[in-house]
Amino acid sequence: MVHNNCVHCSVSNNYLQEIVHEIYRNGSSAKQPINPTNIEYIHEPLHVCDLHIGPDFLLVLVKSDASNIAHRMSIRQTWGNISHPHIKVIYLLGYYSVVQDMIDIESKRYKDVLQGDFVDIYDNNMNKTAMAYQYAVENCGNTQFLFFVDDDFFINILKVNKYLKTLPDTLKSNLFSGCIIKRAKPFRNKSSKWYITREEYPYDFYPNYPSGGAILMSMTIAKLLKTAFPYVQYIHIDDAYLGIVAQKLKLPLHNDERFDVVHTPPMRLKTIFASHGYGDHRQLLVIWDVFLATMSLNSSTDLNKQLQIS
Repeated sequence: MVHNNCVHCSVSNNYLQEIVHEIYRNGSSAKQPINPTNIEYIHEPLHVCDLHIGPDFLLVLVKSDASNIAHRMSIRQTWGNISHPHIKVIYLLGYYSVVQDMIDIESKRYKDVLQGDFVDIYDNNMNKTAMAYQYAVENCGNTQFLFFVDDDFFINILKVNKYLKTLPDTLKSNLFSGCIIKRAKPFRNKSSKWYITREEYPYDFYPNYPSGGAILMSMTIAKLLKTAFPYVQYIHIDDAYLGIVAQKLKLPLHNDERFDVVHTPPMRLKTIFASHGYGDHRQLLVIWDVFLATMSLNSSTDLNKQLQIS
């Protein structure tokens, strides 16, 4: 069986499009949602999208395990150390009681933490993903592009910025780009973290989907997805879920080899948008110096100057 028309307990393709159009037209739908329509926040970023007049350009949303405090600190010192009025970085967390006091301090100090009121475990990944779209659409509607990334990715923000600046106008609103996974099979082995039952997902293949570690899209696409989420039954494999919703909405996915879901060596990071395999916070600090050297930059200050003039 190949996923074609529907997901268990979900609406069909055409019906989902009708629901989204109805919501866009009337502000609501007569169809009852089957997923939560609002996620409560424990912490929110402060003034991320309202510090200035005019449209923002790019919002980077870093999905992070609540316990990865040291790694978030390293990102803030390396590729996430961005001081640009139209490019912002926030961190997406769930709740984990063991480190909550430290997260409270982190949020107060950096004002860039979006923490949802749900337990931060892998099976709640869809809550974290839905929270990201909810916050971005409701609070940063003037932002043109969104970049969803995991905290073990390295991001070349200069290359991403240049790419987005040179995108033809005809492509800007339809951007939905990443490393597209094709004909992936659901994991049926109960020992796998990606295990999914046939009751949850009865088909033998997922639709094509963007690998969840790094996804670049327009706000237009994000609004469509966010509107559709309540009407398509969640599965905890969040990137496969995006592919399901995208297929139902007939949204085109663009595969781009500059998203590396395996690993790009430090000397070649200047050639990519995003690379997996950078989850060691101590290593990240060392690699950052290598990256800057390959880009002929001396510091994050130089990088931000390049962002300003590009």
